[in-house]
Amino acid sequence: MVFLAAVLACRRSPPAVRSQDAGVVAAGRGDYLCHEQQPDGCVWCTSRENEAPYLDPDLPRPLICEPKDPDNCVEFCSTVTPECALPWFKATTCLLGSEMAYRLAIFNRETADRPEVVLSGRVVDEGGKRVEKARVHVWLARGTALTPLVDDTTGKDGVFRIKLRTGPWTYTLRLSAPGFATEIVERLAADRLDLKPGSPPRSFRLAPEQAIRGRVVDAALGKPVAGAKVQAMRNSEDAVEVAEATTGDDGGFVLAGLEAKRYHLRVSRFGWRLLAPAAPVAAPQVRVMVKMSRGNVIRGLVVDADGEPEPNAVVAAVLSGLPGPIIWRADGEGRFAQDPFSAGTYYLWARRRDLLAYPPEKIELGANQQEVELKLTLKHKGARVSGRVRALQGVALGGDARVVLLARSPLAFPRPAVGDIDGEGKFVVGGLSPGRYALAVRRGSRDMVIVSGPRGVEIPIEPGSTVSLDEPLTVRPQIEE
Repeated sequence: MVFLAAVLACRRSPPAVRSQDAGVVAAGRGDYLCHEQQPDGCVWCTSRENEAPYLDPDLPRPLICEPKDPDNCVEFCSTVTPECALPWFKATTCLLGSEMAYRLAIFNRETADRPEVVLSGRVVDEGGKRVEKARVHVWLARGTALTPLVDDTTGKDGVFRIKLRTGPWTYTLRLSAPGFATEIVERLAADRLDLKPGSPPRSFRLAPEQAIRGRVVDAALGKPVAGAKVQAMRNSEDAVEVAEATTGDDGGFVLAGLEAKRYHLRVSRFGWRLLAPAAPVAAPQVRVMVKMSRGNVIRGLVVDADGEPEPNAVVAAVLSGLPGPIIWRADGEGRFAQDPFSAGTYYLWARRRDLLAYPPEKIELGANQQEVELKLTLKHKGARVSGRVRALQGVALGGDARVVLLARSPLAFPRPAVGDIDGEGKFVVGGLSPGRYALAVRRGSRDMVIVSGPRGVEIPIEPGSTVSLDEPLTVRPQIEE
């Protein structure tokens, strides 16, 4: 697939400017492929000739807004920001619906000029009888990542023929049919699949199936847990399940298609957690009991000052006294939900561009199960800090230098605030909540030494405030540089 060669890519605008004309970044030429990163919510893109690294949290992220609707913006995780990844783009889009689809598209693009071979096989039972309509799944195995490639079925003769690309990787194969045990074949070398013309297909023999039956219950009340996903894995590290089931209203499940061996069970449901890792279970088995307990859940809605839903807002939960916030995104209707949270005091934030929910909501979560639902209103316009950076004589700032403001309070939005430094040394950092911040100048991944000028800045509580630093920040590299 060939996409646009002309690319519009823009640096983040200062918060007061709600447009995309903040500058142009060359993204190179090539076939662009993009997908939305979760839970960050930004769009990651690569091209055939440019695989930019994922931007660190303290790097400015490119933000492009629709010319006819400045409130409709797309944030990118990388410096590659092609026009075809924008939702208002009218021609062929390069934005794929999932990370799996993205990985598959990357593989197809990289292997388009590689030769194909035919994996030919016949599925039979233990007596040699051919199995019709057996399901054949094939995954690409590169490192620990598996990408689904093929979902096929056998014909009346039990035979399947699948075209695969050759290269320095392997494939994982899963064969299943009603009444038979599922077979998983790993590490099929892509360069050794070709068979001589006229040679018979390789045989895959399926044994009679065994099953594991059981129930998932609430550990505290003994009541059934419906809608839990139960998977049978050959071992705890496997990425491909042998069997999968969903519990019914009575909490019951049946894992069919198993061999007479031991399996590891994975059990999951939103808002719930296992009391302890499930022990391996030998098939057949009819009385497996899995106990789960409710976990703390935070869910709610992000709205604007008029009470209208605010889609794709960043939501962050900060556990008091501990670093490392939990950050996720509201959906297209402004709703959010996250689990499970441990007991403690949390400060819950929401933000979209320069608008904040301020002050943050304080939430107390106990050891017992609790579901908190709330509404976060984006009505506080973030402040701006502007100033100038200059380097000592004989020192170059470099194109990757930027100013970073680090909050010193749990009541500040838990994400570094970043501003680019232009050719004259000027910078603007926006979207700031009230509080005190430490100033830093970074070149690449290293902090520069501030020789003179302010080391911190106080942001007033008034919405939309602008703080101008009267004295420039004079910097030099670290001595070891």
